[in-house]
Amino acid sequence: MNTKGGIKMNDKIIGCKICDKEMKEYEGNNPQPLLENFDDRVCIDCNDFVTASRILLKEQHICDAIVNVMQLAFSLKRSREVFLTLQKEGKIVLGVEE
Repeated sequence: MNTKGGIKMNDKIIGCKICDKEMKEYEGNNPQPLLENFDDRVCIDCNDFVTASRILLKEQHICDAIVNVMQLAFSLKRSREVFLTLQKEGKIVLGVEE
């Protein structure tokens, strides 16, 4: 384990989600808005593309819209998963009126 700012970091080797370059997990950077998965990571080189896109999108006032779309889509996915779980457990039955 490595320590960064007093936080234990994982030395696990992962691949950049843009160029596949190997790096330690703690070296990875958040790829939003270029990649939709919040758990993906990009290397320091590809992070330049991420930073450039953030700057351009912010200047064009699109960044907030993209973030809102991603957050709403994530919430919809979570809601659907909860609904399907409740349906499987028999707590929700569709098409039945009492």
